[in-house]
Amino acid sequence: MAGAEESAWLRQAGRQHHLTERGRAMVGPASQAVAASQEIVRLLGVESLSMRHVRVVTTIAATGSIGTAAGQLQIPQPSLSAQLARIERRWQATLFERTRSGVEPAPRLVELLPHLRLLDRALSCLAAPAAAEEPSVPPGDLQLASEFGFHGLIDALRDDAQVDVRQHIIEIPGPDWTPTMLAADICLYADLPFVSLAVPPGREKAVAFEDPAHVLMPLGADGGRTAVSLRELADYDWISGPPGSRNHQSVLLLCRSMGFDPRIRFTALNGPSGRRIIEDGSAVALTGATLVPSGAVRAVRLAEDVRVRMTVGWRRRSTATATAQWIVRWLREGQIRRLAELRPELLAEMRADPVGWPAFAEARSDCQ
Repeated sequence: MAGAEESAWLRQAGRQHHLTERGRAMVGPASQAVAASQEIVRLLGVESLSMRHVRVVTTIAATGSIGTAAGQLQIPQPSLSAQLARIERRWQATLFERTRSGVEPAPRLVELLPHLRLLDRALSCLAAPAAAEEPSVPPGDLQLASEFGFHGLIDALRDDAQVDVRQHIIEIPGPDWTPTMLAADICLYADLPFVSLAVPPGREKAVAFEDPAHVLMPLGADGGRTAVSLRELADYDWISGPPGSRNHQSVLLLCRSMGFDPRIRFTALNGPSGRRIIEDGSAVALTGATLVPSGAVRAVRLAEDVRVRMTVGWRRRSTATATAQWIVRWLREGQIRRLAELRPELLAEMRADPVGWPAFAEARSDCQ
């Protein structure tokens, strides 16, 4: 708001700020945007409103054609049709009726359209000073390779980022990026202690969030402790991923760094069989703070500062860059919500240490 002189809304005089001529011109559009969005939310009965959804609906209504609107929005027509169907589900309303020449507003949209158009015009006016700095439109489809199936990610990408995932492959990488990861536009994986994956040439990566490592133990086996050192687990049997996997290697190297070789008797970490092994008291396993399975299992934090880093990788300077950065934020905010629900005391500790856990200290207030 106090940026370049020709586009600033505020100017500073001493300790006070005053509206510039540009700022005074924006008061009206800002008030219109607030009033229109409040009326739309009231009519729809929803708690929040995506501005991208507003732009999609008003563009289709203005053109009377999904194909023409897709051209204006620079996304493929099938992607726009799928996105419109998701908007209608989210708004719980039929918005358009098909005609011989295209589409026309359904009765429900006729009621909403004046407010949607007012909001769209007001937002366009407010965004005008920064138009030159806006990123390019995200690609219409992407290939995503993931080590985990993050619930809700694909729908969130489609609904909020205007991106369709052409293919989503879940694959567990070994010591290096797999061919599938190298071929994908974006990949998601965990960097484990001592076995972090090296970034191939031409790729970027960013850490979405970090989890302090915990030990999965059967209920009662921890003696009520809030933390346990690795050395205390030297006499336990262990469960890990299959031999040669990164999880298996990480457990070996981590325990050896503490002066002992772990007795890895089981290699069925994920799924019901691994959970039963831990519940029966036959072995312990390493995990992250919020990856604890339900059942008779307790997660005790490691006394050592050992972290699991959820990582997003993508092709450098590619059209997937903006979407990859959006995924980083989405994963981080989701982790904060899970911690707030499952481990509020751990989230408070992380936020109290902005140097050690900067991603959590910088989180938006609406994720608290």
